Amino acid sequence: MFWWKVKFNVQRDGSYMNLKSSNKAMKAISMFLALVAGFLFPLSLHAKDRPNVLFIAIDDMNDWTTLFDEGNPIQTPNLKRLASRGTFFSRAYCASPGCNPSRTAIMTGYRPTTSGVYGNRTPWAEIMPDAVTIPKYFELNGGYATRGAGKIFHHGATGKEPKGKPAFQEFFKKLDIRGPGAGNNYNGYKPDENPRLGKIAFDWGVHDQKMIDDDMCEYVEAQMEKFMGPSTSSGQGKPLFLAAGIFNPHLPFYAPQETFDRYPFETVRMPPMPEGDLDDVGEMARRMVRKEYWIWDNTTAQPREAPGSLERMVQAYQAAADYADQMVGRLLDKLDAAGKADNTVIVLWSDHGYHLGDKETTVKFTLWEKANRVPFIIVAPGITIPGTRIDQPVGLIDIYPTLLELAGLPPKPDNDGLSLVPLLKNPDGKWVRPALMNEGPGNHAVRSERWRYITYNTGDEELYDHRNDPWEHTNLAGDPRYAGVIAEHRKWLPKNEAEGVAMDHLLRPAPAPGIGLQEHLSKRP
Repeated sequence: MFWWKVKFNVQRDGSYMNLKSSNKAMKAISMFLALVAGFLFPLSLHAKDRPNVLFIAIDDMNDWTTLFDEGNPIQTPNLKRLASRGTFFSRAYCASPGCNPSRTAIMTGYRPTTSGVYGNRTPWAEIMPDAVTIPKYFELNGGYATRGAGKIFHHGATGKEPKGKPAFQEFFKKLDIRGPGAGNNYNGYKPDENPRLGKIAFDWGVHDQKMIDDDMCEYVEAQMEKFMGPSTSSGQGKPLFLAAGIFNPHLPFYAPQETFDRYPFETVRMPPMPEGDLDDVGEMARRMVRKEYWIWDNTTAQPREAPGSLERMVQAYQAAADYADQMVGRLLDKLDAAGKADNTVIVLWSDHGYHLGDKETTVKFTLWEKANRVPFIIVAPGITIPGTRIDQPVGLIDIYPTLLELAGLPPKPDNDGLSLVPLLKNPDGKWVRPALMNEGPGNHAVRSERWRYITYNTGDEELYDHRNDPWEHTNLAGDPRYAGVIAEHRKWLPKNEAEGVAMDHLLRPAPAPGIGLQEHLSKRP
């Protein structure tokens, strides 16, 4: 009880400096707890008897895959293969639909409303220099060797770890994209004509160079050989925490020709896009939709067959997601070849989803289902029941405490999440807490089994019935018949919320829309 009083009585007076100071004090206490946890909680497992951990992160993968439904267009046989070994959470949600806040929440165990890390431009290490990340906790309290590669924290300056305090003992950083060359984007946009979509960061198409996820896998495979091979002397008998950060299907949407061949352009599946879908939402929702408005405006103005069209982009996303699945298969093959699968906990997650034209947008930074629902699988030999599917909503914030319990490590009292081990052991057990999502200060979503409730700092509200409206086309919040449903979901909103800096697009009116999809389609020959 003492810790919770400390945690929630930290002074926050609204200024960025005081936020940093108060969070620093809070995380210093967290570091202290991490160091003494082993003394406070006697452990039954010796370090050499602990399971290895394979921690797989995928970037921007939404739920439109065959893992969720065989009728979905994106083929993910390796995700299905992994799920067959353990537990698939079919309603799993990120803490925030942006790379930096989502990954920071997973790796530190603190929601954005606790840490103040609300956006991609907030350097988490400056706010939480003493936060004990998952791999560091495993090192300090479990004697683990920790290795990682690719994208685990956010790439770029805001994802950097505290100076002199690396999360991993050794880490192979994500390489720069090998693009087609300056001014030669596959999508046909030129930098001098379109400074945004002409950049490699917003490219898509068939890629004929080595994918950076191949480099990542090569490093991870080498670590498996070193620590899990026939002779583990190089690992000194330590259990291994090994993180593999798969960059696909993040923009640029790249994949080799043989992967694209599985998604013929003539039969590319598009999401439903009814006219006027945003007529029943408010200003803040529209700001989120228009975060990277130039993607929607340009792609919907292109002829369907053009390399820069929305349909071509969606085809490329599907191929890129398929390629990410291939990397998962590659990692599983190596683990099986090492003969250590029976002593390895595997957790797989995506940091958030992505809109592909649904809700009149092509971004992730919204509080709707497609930007927040993600693949989430846990395989824990001896604990999980092979082939289990759990439909109760859970959050990726629960990963940290779950891994601690699965590895036999002492619990970390200040984690915002809850261990999912009770559900893993009893999939039909009671789980009363819905999933919570956040996108900037004061903007929250609550996802229960049937409903998605959204509230914005402007006072606008949305309510969607997923039993009858899975693509969230009809906002029911204004209907008095659902007042009780809204009241019940409001109870789960955070009682305390850290001050922090919202991303720029949330602070200004949404840009005026360009040509809409329906207008574009009506002008096609």
